[in-house]
Amino acid sequence: MLYATRLNSLKSRPELAFAPGPISTRNLLERAARIKGLNSLSLNFPEHFSLDTLQETRQQIEDLGLSVDSLNVRYPTDTYGDGGFTNPSAAVRQSAIDLTCQALDACAALGGNHVIVWPGFDGFDYPFQDSYERMFGHTVEGFAQVAAHNPAMRVGIEYKPWEPRKYSLVGNMGEALLVVQEIGADNLGVVMDYCHAQMANEHAPKAAALALRHDKLFGVHLNDGYGRQDDGLMVGTSSLITTLELLVLLERGQYPGTIYFDTFPVREDPVRECEWNIRVSERLLTLARELAADTTLGNGHDAFNVTRVVERLLMMEPVHA
Repeated sequence: MLYATRLNSLKSRPELAFAPGPISTRNLLERAARIKGLNSLSLNFPEHFSLDTLQETRQQIEDLGLSVDSLNVRYPTDTYGDGGFTNPSAAVRQSAIDLTCQALDACAALGGNHVIVWPGFDGFDYPFQDSYERMFGHTVEGFAQVAAHNPAMRVGIEYKPWEPRKYSLVGNMGEALLVVQEIGADNLGVVMDYCHAQMANEHAPKAAALALRHDKLFGVHLNDGYGRQDDGLMVGTSSLITTLELLVLLERGQYPGTIYFDTFPVREDPVRECEWNIRVSERLLTLARELAADTTLGNGHDAFNVTRVVERLLMMEPVHA
């Protein structure tokens, strides 16, 4: 399994790693290289580098012995705060599409093959604010153009039910899959963020199963939380059993992608925090492979299936922090 981390997580506790002053992308890359078990990166575009610094960034990553798995598109608030693909202005909509296509080109140049699009500003705040039909139609048109830009590059729609808008247009797995289905492009799929699924009142394993059924689960952002907001806690720390069930589903579904730790350490050492995420994921994946091979588990509508999993978990050796 490839493991990648959120580069901005490494800005926390700067006194542990950085001299006073601005923190550069190079600083963050160097800190990422210290994380035991990390073998991939997912950078933000155009936040972490520009097209002008692309080759320099690639050289830095290669020198550190890492690779780029994917890019996350981040749409600047000043331009796209009223929407990207759903903006009422045709010029702004096209600008958002063009920026996303630039991300596909940049990802390919960095050696990656996956661009993750979180359309965070595409949504609404008030009743009667806009036409839902128009916004959905323009979302489909936008993603269709992006997917067609480079059919060899995977494009993943990362859904989230709200935040920063009060309601996101693409807010759950079903809505994301509907966009994917309407377009019908082989290289367009869905990225499921565990906390976003919680916020949407989804059971993350069920949501993943829907995407796996159609071979459209292109990415998994693993974290944990309590479902009220995008908590970004360490993996397995608040809903361990459900996290394990998700990993069993990924094993059974032969998920081929990367696990990206989309966590938000604030008071914690981010290097130590990411190393925990990797270690516990490795241990849980080992157990998930064992459980996935048991064809009686997860069948028969038997509530005692989960008690077998809990008993098996209690017999595991502790993971030392």
